[in-house]
Amino acid sequence: MSIPHDTVLTDMEKRILDRDFVYEPPHFYNNALALRCELGIGDTDEEYLANAKDRAAAIYNILFENGVDMFFFDSYIYDFDFDAGEKVYINNITAMVRRLLKFGLGYQKKFKHKVVRDLPVDEYDRDDICRRNRICCYPDEKFDAIQALNAQIDDQNNPIIHLVSFANNCIFTVYDDRGCDVVFYDKSNFVKFYPLLQKYFLEYDLELMEQRYKDNV
Repeated sequence: MSIPHDTVLTDMEKRILDRDFVYEPPHFYNNALALRCELGIGDTDEEYLANAKDRAAAIYNILFENGVDMFFFDSYIYDFDFDAGEKVYINNITAMVRRLLKFGLGYQKKFKHKVVRDLPVDEYDRDDICRRNRICCYPDEKFDAIQALNAQIDDQNNPIIHLVSFANNCIFTVYDDRGCDVVFYDKSNFVKFYPLLQKYFLEYDLELMEQRYKDNV
């Protein structure tokens, strides 16, 4: 269900669909208008995981009052050249690739999408990755964002999906059960959402976030 190329794009879409757009971790440190929030807190494993999911959902509801406009993730194409004696390793890698393909193709079958092909891979310093594509999906009412976030927290082996709001010019990325980053692409929304998200801020990066806010008000 790919989208025709003549579809009118928003500014945020143009940015993400551009091959020169770079969105690499650590997102918080790589972007001047970014906030970092803590998710998992608690004294037991159960409490920690429950809080991670609850806090991720709360942050999502603040940022995406009208739902997700787009989400994207990286899809890798691998090129292996191992000795025959490494059969077990090859089998493990093959299983991983199949799982990742199932993940990516599942979303592409469900939703309209665009693919940004042949992105740079040099920064990964990985000999086994020969190509990287960015899969950009346009979800409908069937997409359960909270379920997707919970899946990311539960199973951190899948590609990380990045949720996008066109109206708020931001990308929301839950990287694991520890925390998440929110990257804004205009000062007004950064300033607007700063106090709304403040109670979720990661204390370790609080000083830097406070300085960013002072620089932009």
